[in-house]
Amino acid sequence: MADLLKTLTVLVVVVWLLRRRIYLGTVMVAGSLFLALLYLTPPLRFLSGVWTALASPESLEMTATLVFTMIMENILRTTGTLKRMVASLSELLPDPRLVMAAMPAMIGMLPSPGGAVFSAPMVREASARLALPADQKAMINYWYRHIWEYVSPLYPGIILVAGLCHIPYQRIVLANAPFALSVVFWGAFFCFAGIGKAPAATGKGTGRGRALRTFLAAIAPIMATLILVVVFRVNPVIAMGGVTLLLYAGHRYAPAAILTSLRESVSLKALFLVFGIMIFQETLRVTGALDGISRFFAASGLPLLLIITAIPFLAGLMTGLTIAFVGITFPILMPLMGGDPPSLGLLSLAFGSGFAGVMLSPVHLCLVLTREYFEADMTKVYHRLWVPQALVLAAGAVPVYIFS
Repeated sequence: MADLLKTLTVLVVVVWLLRRRIYLGTVMVAGSLFLALLYLTPPLRFLSGVWTALASPESLEMTATLVFTMIMENILRTTGTLKRMVASLSELLPDPRLVMAAMPAMIGMLPSPGGAVFSAPMVREASARLALPADQKAMINYWYRHIWEYVSPLYPGIILVAGLCHIPYQRIVLANAPFALSVVFWGAFFCFAGIGKAPAATGKGTGRGRALRTFLAAIAPIMATLILVVVFRVNPVIAMGGVTLLLYAGHRYAPAAILTSLRESVSLKALFLVFGIMIFQETLRVTGALDGISRFFAASGLPLLLIITAIPFLAGLMTGLTIAFVGITFPILMPLMGGDPPSLGLLSLAFGSGFAGVMLSPVHLCLVLTREYFEADMTKVYHRLWVPQALVLAAGAVPVYIFS
């Protein structure tokens, strides 16, 4: 019980600081210090956790991937490639709502940390002729970015579930499919409320064949990265770094132009934000806060469905990472779900609940970067987000009914 009270206290403080418009990177570091203080963590142990958060191979890879994402986005934007991409897709899909949904959904196939920042300029470009508030554009970009994490083998969370529970990946995908379908279905109602047809574009159309060729040429760098990562299993950092170098060469960037591009692309503010989130996540591990919460619920005697829903949700809410809530909570929950292998229906419910927590987490990198890009009010974004996310979670009743 003490672990639950401590972590909830920290979460309340974090939300309070965010509502006072304090920079999230600063809030995360302050939250980490407060959490360590509540657990009386020795200073050297806390500092060791900070070092792990910033210098571990996983953290360095995540940071490098985000940096290359920023650089690629800058190149595609400044060379006019993003404009051509959106214009050609608009020719193929005249309804701007389809364009705004398709862009983050396509980018979301690539499991890049903070990858929502890549599709955000595309959503902005596609909505240029629509008078949309910043929080609605942020919601569209964030929502459709996260269709695939329920079912894609590219995302480490689903791979870890299959490995821990000894259930074939295909069966997990089948059980999780209602969640992914619900994201698409409810997004149509909640993301595009009040959006009708855009005003007619000025100028003549180029023809669908030419528009398709233009779109394929514009999206080629993104597709090349996807193919390298998905088909050839190339490390994302190497894949994105290689494609970035090819983009510089293909567009004949001079050394001075490359330096300018790097200076414009890499935001120290965004990197500090990422570092703050990673420090907070590592502090949760060092203090054992989430382990304590999981053990408390497992021994509480509460109804099974409540336990299986609450534990992953809280872990996802606190960490903002799918792989974190799976790794922390599933080993504890598996005995409650029927052992090895667990009930597929309960397993799917636990995953859907944990990912609902991730989607609502104030430390979820995609949510934070999307809000920053559109300069949206986080309260308004949450106002749009929580109802459809609750409805997506309700789809967990389908696998529970079918597979349990």
